[in-house]
Amino acid sequence: MEFDNSIYEQIEAFISGEMGEDDKKLFEVKIQSDKDLEKEVELHRSLKNVIQDKEWHLTENVKDNKEFNQIKNSRRSKKYANIEASIQEAGDQYFENEIKPKGNKKWLYYISAVAAVICIAFFINYYNNNQSTTSLYAEYSNWKELPSLTIQDDNENILAEGEHLFFEAEYTKAIMIFSQELGDSSVQKQNLNPYILSYLGASYLELNDYENAILTFDQLLNSNTVDSSKGYWYKAMVYLKQGNKQKTEEQLKLVLQDERNFNFQKAVELYEKLDFN
Repeated sequence: MEFDNSIYEQIEAFISGEMGEDDKKLFEVKIQSDKDLEKEVELHRSLKNVIQDKEWHLTENVKDNKEFNQIKNSRRSKKYANIEASIQEAGDQYFENEIKPKGNKKWLYYISAVAAVICIAFFINYYNNNQSTTSLYAEYSNWKELPSLTIQDDNENILAEGEHLFFEAEYTKAIMIFSQELGDSSVQKQNLNPYILSYLGASYLELNDYENAILTFDQLLNSNTVDSSKGYWYKAMVYLKQGNKQKTEEQLKLVLQDERNFNFQKAVELYEKLDFN
């Protein structure tokens, strides 16, 4: 429904808080009695909130979603803060200079377009970032570096079977074997625990079970063995696969604290490629 110029001026004053208290009360009564006007006010408020970067109204399950939080963090980056600031300034000028004299719905299409630009911009940024981390994960998660679990003079060699299952992408079956073998009390098997933990954590990671992958790699870090530093690198791979650049950066910095740490040089390369600045 189209409204005349004076109504649009009242809507703008009402939304912007520029309406006097008496006029505001009268306008609120008018809104309650006119469903079309109520819809127009809410539409005007929602679109202007997009321009002015107001908080989105979201259900709790969406707020808790990890992917949404990543998108939200991307949206709050310096790059898009500058873009949105420019759009907001242009939008405010349009509200101030264009709506009052024209009194039509041209502002609606303008703000809708701006809202679309903002949404597309940060979704593209999130998509590109996610694509980047995905390709880097594929490049740097080289599980062929894992040590062989073949034990000489062991006819059954259950660990070799687990290793075979892992490289056949039978991760669930491999997890069952590695989990059982971690409980073996023999000295020979205990000496292999850091290697078993590496395979176990990698199996969880390939299944996107990030929580158990992190827990397993933390066990590796706490193993007090020469291989314990591998845990930093492997945890970096977990966060890289998740697309969590902040956590990836934290883990890479831990690797970079000591040149003797596992995959130190690769950590240098990856850190530069991710461009955390």
